[in-house]
Amino acid sequence: MNNKEKNYFISKYLIMAYAKLGVNYAFVSPGSRNTPLILALSDQKKIKSYNIIDERSSGYMALGISKMNNQPSLLVTTSGTAVSNLFPSIVEAYMSSVPMIILTADRPRHLVGTGSNQTINQYKIFNNYVNNFIDFSDIKNFDCETIINIAIDSYIKSTTHSKGPVHINIPFDLPLHINQRPKIQINNNKLFKFDLNNNFKNQYKMPDFKKYLKPIIVCTNNKNLNIVSTAKKYNIPIFMECRGSRFSKKCDNIISSYEFILNNNVINPDLILRFGDKPISNILNKFLEKRTDITYLITESVFNDNAKNIIECKTSIFLEEFNKYDFKYDIIWLNNFIKKQNKIKKYINNFFNIPIEHEGYIINKIISIVPSNSNLMIGNSSPIRDLDKFTFNNASKINIFANRGASGIDGIISTSIGLSIDQEKYNFLILGDISFFYDLSALMNQSQVCINLNIIILNNGGGHIFDRLEGLSEEKDYSKYWLTPLNLNIKDIAKAFQCNYLKLNHKSLGSKDSSIFSNSGINLIEIEIDSSNHQLENEAINKRLKKELV
Repeated sequence: MNNKEKNYFISKYLIMAYAKLGVNYAFVSPGSRNTPLILALSDQKKIKSYNIIDERSSGYMALGISKMNNQPSLLVTTSGTAVSNLFPSIVEAYMSSVPMIILTADRPRHLVGTGSNQTINQYKIFNNYVNNFIDFSDIKNFDCETIINIAIDSYIKSTTHSKGPVHINIPFDLPLHINQRPKIQINNNKLFKFDLNNNFKNQYKMPDFKKYLKPIIVCTNNKNLNIVSTAKKYNIPIFMECRGSRFSKKCDNIISSYEFILNNNVINPDLILRFGDKPISNILNKFLEKRTDITYLITESVFNDNAKNIIECKTSIFLEEFNKYDFKYDIIWLNNFIKKQNKIKKYINNFFNIPIEHEGYIINKIISIVPSNSNLMIGNSSPIRDLDKFTFNNASKINIFANRGASGIDGIISTSIGLSIDQEKYNFLILGDISFFYDLSALMNQSQVCINLNIIILNNGGGHIFDRLEGLSEEKDYSKYWLTPLNLNIKDIAKAFQCNYLKLNHKSLGSKDSSIFSNSGINLIEIEIDSSNHQLENEAINKRLKKELV
């Protein structure tokens, strides 16, 4: 084979193999060096491909749809800095265990370090942030079976046990385009001789949980509803984050006001069962750090966690074993939490009866008018903390997503667009003005992707997450170095990117009318907030609840 035949041979076998494996989406950023991969994608119909000009945005869109489907999508780029622009999204995918397969085109290895145009060293460029790396320069034989096996191996390493991104780097030599493309067929028998489940073995020993008296469950981003059923059966309170199933099933055992409770009460459990990643709440994290000896993390794979006691198995298997116990924990222990939860909820709801300029109030009201069965992406910094702290358990079936692997504020809009692809239900994003600015160019992707997405921008004039750090706001250069007012004209931005636009304030948000939300295109809803008023209201809430919980 000559170069152009070999380039297409590799590309077509890879793409057809991924299509057979069940990959449904590819995000391609245009270039010359990745032409063979683009040709292979355009020559098949099973993988839906999107042309995304900005690699940074493309990476986060792939992240979003992979989160939604829990299946890897393909990310295809040309060589050079195009590859490095994927780094933030790949770090987030790795840290949050989201499956993705990255196919980067490269120049032949002998050109690296020679001054050749658009050539950088792409070998292991993502280093510790991928589950596996394969470089086609290291492969001697390019027969169809070798290429199929590479596709299968990358799929398995991306999707089983410890999920995450896999990087395949493919040097293509000139020429890149081929007119008469060969008709290559995949050998189905060879392709499907593998077992996706052969990498996982449950490794656990169940302690004697019957000897404990005062257990609690901490559930962060694990959405398994059987956790709630088990807690109800055994009278166990659940400290549940917004990322869990807080908005999926109504249950008195779900305690969402744990921050207020921990801040104002001494709680002494003798057993803590953890499901999911580390909590968002610093208060809850400190509480857990002091109780590592009595905390058990139940996880399918141990990753980025310093838990002392680990039960390594699937949640469903653990709960099946736990539910064999024929006893119940003390109902008085549970009822104590339920009483505190109800007291906090009653006070917050009464406080929020009158519109106040407070981000928690605004997010609480948004949750109350978002249609059932919607998807909601929540931005980092203040929004996710306020969603966690000021909303309560209900059965609205709102599915919450967040980029909490590395907890960055970049790529939030792009991730939301990815989450919204092929979703006929309403899709929402709540984020701050700084996060909105960081990923502004993602708005142009609506011309390439048919979606409905309501973006609610909490514009507090520069991001006030650092107001929460004790003593920092008293620094003489606080406003200069920590606050970042942008003076964005979001209405003009909406016009430039052909988005719908609506401006609200805290007083006009209390309606149950959801007609402000769009079910086509991108809808920008700006809500201005005076941060100083927010701080005053927040102090009033904390002061009053301290008295209520004594």
